[in-house]
Amino acid sequence: MKNLVKVVLCGKEYRLQTEDAPSYVYQLAKTLEKRISDITEKNRQVSAHSAVMMVALSALDELTKANNSVEVIRSQVKEYVDEAGKARLERDAALREIDTLRAKIEQLENLIKLRELQESGQADSAPAPQPEPEPEEHIPAEEQDGQLPLTEA
Repeated sequence: MKNLVKVVLCGKEYRLQTEDAPSYVYQLAKTLEKRISDITEKNRQVSAHSAVMMVALSALDELTKANNSVEVIRSQVKEYVDEAGKARLERDAALREIDTLRAKIEQLENLIKLRELQESGQADSAPAPQPEPEPEEHIPAEEQDGQLPLTEA
C-alpha cells in the first residue's frame, strides 16, 4: 500500500509516495535536513543546492563502502560454509573408519579369547567360536574421486 508523505527540506515542501512507513520517511528527511544544515552552518557561502550535492555524494560514498563490506562478508560466509561442509565429510569418513576399527578390535578380542581357551585345554570340550567376517567398507562416490583419502588400518 502506498503512503503519501509530506516532508520539508531546505524550506521546500515535497510530497512523496512510498511503500515505506511515514515515520521512516520522516526520519530520513530529518537526517538529510540535519546533514545539509551542518554543511551550510559551517560555511555560509555554500548554497543549499551545493550542500545537497555534497550530502548526496557523501551518502553515495557510504552506500558504496557498505555494499563492498557486504560483499566481503558474503565471501567470508561462503568460505565458512564450504569449510563446514568439508569438515562434515571428514567427520563422516572418520566415524565410518571408527566403526570399521571397532569391528576389527572385536574380531581380535574374539581370537584372543579363542586362543586362551585353546591354551587352557577347554577348547577340546567346547566348540571353537568362528571369527566374524570383516565388514565390507562402503566408500561413497565423492570419496572414491579422491576428495577425502581414507587410510586402511
